[in-house]
Amino acid sequence: MTKYIWITVCVITLILILGWKQAGKEPPVVLPEAPTEDVPVLEAGEPIVSESGNIKVTQPQPNSLVSSPMLVKGQARTFESTFQMVLKDGDGKEVTKKTVTYTAPDPSQFGDFGELLLFDTPKIDSGTLEVYSNSAKDGAVQDLVSIPVKFK
Repeated sequence: MTKYIWITVCVITLILILGWKQAGKEPPVVLPEAPTEDVPVLEAGEPIVSESGNIKVTQPQPNSLVSSPMLVKGQARTFESTFQMVLKDGDGKEVTKKTVTYTAPDPSQFGDFGELLLFDTPKIDSGTLEVYSNSAKDGAVQDLVSIPVKFK
Protein backbone atom coordinates (compact mmCIF):
# COMPACT_ATOMS: atom_id res chain seq x y z
CA MET A 1 0.00 0.00 0.00
CA THR A 2 2.87 2.34 0.86
CA LYS A 3 4.35 1.65 -2.57
CA TYR A 4 1.19 3.03 -4.30
CA ILE A 5 1.17 6.13 -2.13
CA TRP A 6 4.79 6.88 -3.08
CA ILE A 7 4.04 6.34 -6.76
CA THR A 8 1.04 8.69 -6.53
CA VAL A 9 3.12 11.36 -4.76
CA CYS A 10 5.86 11.05 -7.42
CA VAL A 11 3.35 11.35 -10.29
CA ILE A 12 1.71 14.41 -8.74
CA THR A 13 5.13 15.99 -8.15
CA LEU A 14 6.13 15.31 -11.76
CA ILE A 15 2.90 16.90 -13.04
CA LEU A 16 3.44 19.99 -10.87
CA ILE A 17 7.05 20.38 -12.06
CA LEU A 18 6.09 20.04 -15.72
CA GLY A 19 3.24 22.47 -15.26
CA TRP A 20 5.53 24.98 -13.57
CA LYS A 21 8.09 24.74 -16.39
CA GLN A 22 5.38 25.11 -19.06
CA ALA A 23 3.84 28.12 -17.30
CA GLY A 24 7.08 30.03 -17.73
CA LYS A 25 6.97 29.51 -21.54
CA GLU A 26 3.42 30.76 -22.12
CA PRO A 27 3.08 34.27 -23.48
CA PRO A 28 1.82 36.85 -20.97
CA VAL A 29 -1.88 37.64 -20.99
CA VAL A 30 -2.48 41.01 -22.63
CA LEU A 31 -5.69 42.77 -21.68
CA PRO A 32 -7.34 44.94 -24.32
CA GLU A 33 -6.73 48.63 -23.84
CA ALA A 34 -9.52 50.79 -22.52
CA PRO A 35 -10.87 53.19 -25.13
CA THR A 36 -9.15 56.53 -24.98
CA GLU A 37 -12.24 58.54 -25.87
CA ASP A 38 -14.96 59.14 -23.32
CA VAL A 39 -17.58 56.43 -23.29
CA PRO A 40 -21.07 57.94 -23.10
CA VAL A 41 -23.01 57.09 -19.96
CA LEU A 42 -26.79 56.85 -20.04
CA GLU A 43 -28.15 59.35 -17.56
CA ALA A 44 -31.70 59.32 -16.30
CA GLY A 45 -32.18 63.09 -16.63
CA GLU A 46 -34.35 65.47 -14.72
CA PRO A 47 -37.12 63.83 -12.73
CA ILE A 48 -40.75 64.22 -13.73
CA VAL A 49 -42.41 65.10 -10.43
CA SER A 50 -46.03 64.67 -9.32
CA GLU A 51 -47.96 67.80 -8.33
CA SER A 52 -47.60 66.86 -4.64
CA GLY A 53 -43.90 66.08 -5.09
CA ASN A 54 -44.29 62.58 -3.58
CA ILE A 55 -43.38 60.63 -6.75
CA LYS A 56 -40.39 61.45 -8.96
CA VAL A 57 -39.69 59.46 -12.14
CA THR A 58 -36.26 59.79 -13.73
CA GLN A 59 -36.60 57.05 -16.36
CA PRO A 60 -38.09 56.92 -18.94
CA GLN A 61 -37.90 60.53 -20.02
CA PRO A 62 -40.83 62.06 -21.96
CA ASN A 63 -41.14 60.82 -25.56
CA SER A 64 -38.50 58.09 -25.08
CA LEU A 65 -38.55 55.05 -27.36
CA VAL A 66 -39.49 52.11 -25.13
CA SER A 67 -39.77 48.36 -25.52
CA SER A 68 -40.38 45.42 -23.23
CA PRO A 69 -38.92 45.10 -20.66
CA MET A 70 -39.06 48.81 -19.84
CA LEU A 71 -37.10 50.07 -16.85
CA VAL A 72 -38.88 52.65 -14.71
CA LYS A 73 -36.70 54.41 -12.12
CA GLY A 74 -37.21 57.13 -9.58
CA GLN A 75 -38.07 57.94 -5.99
CA ALA A 76 -41.31 57.85 -4.06
CA ARG A 77 -42.77 58.74 -0.68
CA THR A 78 -46.22 57.15 -0.51
CA PHE A 79 -48.55 55.50 2.00
CA GLU A 80 -47.22 52.07 2.97
CA SER A 81 -44.41 52.47 0.38
CA THR A 82 -46.69 51.26 -2.41
CA PHE A 83 -47.79 52.76 -5.72
CA GLN A 84 -49.06 51.76 -9.17
CA MET A 85 -47.54 51.85 -12.66
CA VAL A 86 -49.86 51.66 -15.66
CA LEU A 87 -48.72 51.68 -19.28
CA LYS A 88 -51.43 52.74 -21.73
CA ASP A 89 -51.44 52.88 -25.50
CA GLY A 90 -52.35 56.01 -27.46
CA ASP A 91 -56.05 55.13 -27.26
CA GLY A 92 -55.92 55.01 -23.45
CA LYS A 93 -56.19 51.21 -23.40
CA GLU A 94 -54.22 49.54 -20.57
CA VAL A 95 -51.21 47.60 -21.87
CA THR A 96 -49.86 46.49 -18.47
CA LYS A 97 -50.18 47.37 -14.81
CA LYS A 98 -47.89 46.72 -11.85
CA THR A 99 -48.05 47.39 -8.13
CA VAL A 100 -44.66 48.51 -6.82
CA THR A 101 -43.33 48.33 -3.28
CA TYR A 102 -40.08 50.04 -2.35
CA THR A 103 -38.06 50.53 0.82
CA ALA A 104 -37.22 53.82 2.48
CA PRO A 105 -35.15 54.52 5.59
CA ASP A 106 -38.19 56.14 7.22
CA PRO A 107 -41.86 56.46 6.13
CA SER A 108 -41.43 60.24 5.82
CA GLN A 109 -38.38 59.90 3.53
CA PHE A 110 -38.06 59.07 -0.15
CA GLY A 111 -37.14 55.57 -1.25
CA ASP A 112 -35.54 54.64 -4.58
CA PHE A 113 -37.26 52.27 -6.98
CA GLY A 114 -36.34 50.58 -10.22
CA GLU A 115 -38.90 48.27 -11.78
CA LEU A 116 -39.20 46.42 -15.07
CA LEU A 117 -42.51 46.52 -16.91
CA LEU A 118 -43.12 43.58 -19.22
CA PHE A 119 -45.63 44.07 -22.02
CA ASP A 120 -46.62 43.13 -25.55
CA THR A 121 -45.87 46.04 -27.88
CA PRO A 122 -49.12 47.69 -28.93
CA LYS A 123 -49.94 48.37 -32.59
CA ILE A 124 -50.20 52.09 -31.81
CA ASP A 125 -46.85 53.93 -31.89
CA SER A 126 -47.31 56.07 -28.78
CA GLY A 127 -48.65 55.76 -25.28
CA THR A 128 -48.45 56.99 -21.71
CA LEU A 129 -46.81 55.69 -18.56
CA GLU A 130 -48.79 56.64 -15.46
CA VAL A 131 -47.20 56.33 -12.03
CA TYR A 132 -49.44 57.13 -9.08
CA SER A 133 -50.50 56.20 -5.58
CA ASN A 134 -53.99 55.50 -4.32
CA SER A 135 -55.53 57.49 -1.50
CA ALA A 136 -55.72 55.56 1.76
CA LYS A 137 -58.99 57.35 2.44
CA ASP A 138 -61.02 56.50 -0.68
CA GLY A 139 -58.69 54.80 -3.20
CA ALA A 140 -58.65 57.81 -5.52
CA VAL A 141 -55.65 58.40 -7.78
CA GLN A 142 -53.14 60.84 -6.27
CA ASP A 143 -49.50 61.85 -6.86
CA LEU A 144 -49.96 61.20 -10.61
CA VAL A 145 -46.93 61.36 -12.90
CA SER A 146 -47.89 61.00 -16.58
CA ILE A 147 -45.11 60.46 -19.12
CA PRO A 148 -45.67 60.23 -22.89
CA VAL A 149 -43.67 57.38 -24.52
CA LYS A 150 -43.16 55.97 -28.00
CA PHE A 151 -43.10 52.24 -28.69
CA LYS A 152 -40.32 50.67 -30.75
